[in-house]
Amino acid sequence: MLKQLHIQNYALIDSVNLSLSDGLSVITGETGAGKSILLGAIALLMGARADGKSLYDPEKKCIIEGTFALSNYPHIRQLFETEGLDFEDPCIIRREINPQGKSRTFVNDSPVTLDSLRKIGQELIDVHSQQDTWWMAHPDFSLEIVDSFAQNQSLKNSYTLTFQAFIQAQEHVDNLVKQAASGIQGLDFMQFQFQELDTAQLRIDEYEGLEVAVEKGENAEQIHEKLAGLANLLSLDEISMGQQMRMALQHTQALSKWDPTYEDWKARLDSIWIELKDLSNEVEREAEDFQSDPASLQRQQQRLDLLNRLLQKYQVTDIASLIELRNQLDDQIASFANMDESIAKAKESLANAQAQAEKAAAQLSKSRNEVLENIVSQLRDSLSSLGIPNATLAWENTQREMRANGIDKIQLLFSANKGLSPKPFKQVASGGELSRLMLSIKHLLAQKRALPTLILDEIDTGVSGEIAIKIGQMLTQMSQGHQLIAITHLPQIAAAGSSHWYVYKDHAGEKTVSSLRELKGEERVDEIAKMIGGQQGYVELKDNVRKLIQANHVE
Repeated sequence: MLKQLHIQNYALIDSVNLSLSDGLSVITGETGAGKSILLGAIALLMGARADGKSLYDPEKKCIIEGTFALSNYPHIRQLFETEGLDFEDPCIIRREINPQGKSRTFVNDSPVTLDSLRKIGQELIDVHSQQDTWWMAHPDFSLEIVDSFAQNQSLKNSYTLTFQAFIQAQEHVDNLVKQAASGIQGLDFMQFQFQELDTAQLRIDEYEGLEVAVEKGENAEQIHEKLAGLANLLSLDEISMGQQMRMALQHTQALSKWDPTYEDWKARLDSIWIELKDLSNEVEREAEDFQSDPASLQRQQQRLDLLNRLLQKYQVTDIASLIELRNQLDDQIASFANMDESIAKAKESLANAQAQAEKAAAQLSKSRNEVLENIVSQLRDSLSSLGIPNATLAWENTQREMRANGIDKIQLLFSANKGLSPKPFKQVASGGELSRLMLSIKHLLAQKRALPTLILDEIDTGVSGEIAIKIGQMLTQMSQGHQLIAITHLPQIAAAGSSHWYVYKDHAGEKTVSSLRELKGEERVDEIAKMIGGQQGYVELKDNVRKLIQANHVE
């Protein structure tokens, strides 16, 4: 429940603090005194969009802070875990709005997004105002009544999971069918490309070797000439480099006995001599074996031309990429070859998912239908006690294809007058009748939903006298399981509260401000008496007010 509410620099409020208790708290005050400002501040705590224009002092930031006791609501702890927030009891929610209109939100001093705040807020507080009767005309309104009364959350969760699986399975089938349709058109071309690359018998290390072989083949005459010349230079003839090296070795052999440096020269020349003999033999063999083969050269040139054409055609830079492309084409062709089988399996999975979703939808629908008459019966009794004894309620109930909320299209029809057939809420003109119907619905669902705080803004519109007393009794009963905050203009309802807050405007300063104070004892008696008789005639009504308060609080 909401234990503390702090509002600073918001609308006409400079700074106020409310300490709220469980049970029924009533808020009264003159029209325009600031009761709607309280609702606006609470809406900010629930994730409403902020507006910098609503600041009392445009140079300072606005702070709205609420402290909530949550120990009796374990489902909210689970929501905190889902949102990745640390659960603390009490829980403190703070909203700050700077003069530029930007806001920051904190839950237990941890910054949160507005989306997370809205999810948490709708589990902490339910606010109903007279302007919210438009929601009664929404197609989902009646379903929410039925599901809340039947406590269908578990069935709804099960159905949602199966319905999502069904939708995903349907999308998978649709995608495969589209792929098959588009793939057939390009299959012949893919097969042609694969055949071209596969016939080429590509090898990763082939291209560089071909380039070298073709280069040598195209320059065979020059290469043969140079090899022969080099072989002659390195041979062991009298004018060859080898002969000169042999003579150099003889000289260093003679010098080596006179100086260690000469001995080192001899060792180095020995090493060069061995390397030179090896090189000479290798060059001679290459010169003898090297031959020009025009036929082989032609084959190599044609192969290199083929590889270059494929590289250019498929816009890649190496043979490895061509091989990868060939393998990809092979996989794609194979997938199209198995497309019929894939579609068949996907359709089988779709049928199973549809059967599971339909089963879950049927279970949810059965649970809904089982409570329809009970809901109508209890609402009829409640409306009778609130001065609408001839109320008629009926269900417009049909089934349709599966949707996110099931297969049921359910609408509650209502008539307040005898002899008139019930109609959809949007065709019911009386605001007072709709207010009492909404109060009856809230009363009906109060014990079914674990909601910490319920706020009713002038839900007593259009009623007075004995009916107002009945509404006060109903609110008192509802407040036994919830913290209930009622904003009212009726003294009968004000007398029913276990605590009473008064909203007023203070004109003493340079700017008008809205303030609140809790009324107790005779202050409360005076205020309720003034609500009945006004400023002039309230004194003689005080005894009646005391009796009214006492009557509402007899155990």
